Amino acid sequence: MGAFVPTGVWHDLAGLKRLESAVGGRFDVVHWYTSWDHRYDPVPVDDLLAEGRLPLVSWQPFAQPLAEIAAGRHDEYVRTWARQAARAPGELYVRLFPEMNGDWTPWHGDPAALRAAWRRVVALFDEEGATNVRWVFSPNVTDEPRTDANRMELYYPGHDYVDVLALDGYNWGSTRPHIGWRSFEEVFARGYARVAALGPQPVWIAEVASAEQGGSKARWVREMLSSTRFDRLEAIVWFNEDKEADWRIESSPASLAAFRDWFAWRAAQGGAEADEPRAAGR
Repeated sequence: MGAFVPTGVWHDLAGLKRLESAVGGRFDVVHWYTSWDHRYDPVPVDDLLAEGRLPLVSWQPFAQPLAEIAAGRHDEYVRTWARQAARAPGELYVRLFPEMNGDWTPWHGDPAALRAAWRRVVALFDEEGATNVRWVFSPNVTDEPRTDANRMELYYPGHDYVDVLALDGYNWGSTRPHIGWRSFEEVFARGYARVAALGPQPVWIAEVASAEQGGSKARWVREMLSSTRFDRLEAIVWFNEDKEADWRIESSPASLAAFRDWFAWRAAQGGAEADEPRAAGR
């Protein structure tokens, strides 16, 4: 189980640990975001690894076009990032170009350019000896727009360049009436089948949450945490922010109680070691 918590990886992981205190348990995977306008920051990576957690960073080029990355115009930045990441005392999971099949991202719309840019970045990391970096391919659970030219499968750079297959998906409930309330399995069933067919790698859910409006969020959470439908699923990373909707675990006492009950059950089963995600490798 993992989480993204705004500011959660800064200041000695204080934000993350406040949430853990509320749920009465520990998150194994910890997620945060950074853009290509920032240099590699060892603080969250090293702090998380020191506590035996898996660091997952979404690395997003908002101002660097894919064609420029593929052509090598940002090689020195990538190499610098890679050299620093190589010094991390453990594995770092990098979610490159997340939700590339969604039209809200500037790196969407040109699968060939994305594949070329992805392969170049991975090759540069390999040249710099950053063999501890694990690459996470993470499309949105549905293609937006839903056209043949924008299918998630077209963006996949190949088995040699991806260590983890992942998905992002949300239950919007009545906050988006045209989508409506959908169970955890309804949100992910079709996307899981598609992404799992791409290769043999482990599957993660890199972003997930539910709104409160339109149904019982607590029941939705309990169904998510008890689902056995997705046999290759190894990690679920909750998006814990009040943003388009109040996605937070603590959005209501009932939602928080659903998580607390699961963490208590997990502890009774032997703790995090019983279901710790396995390290991935190409």
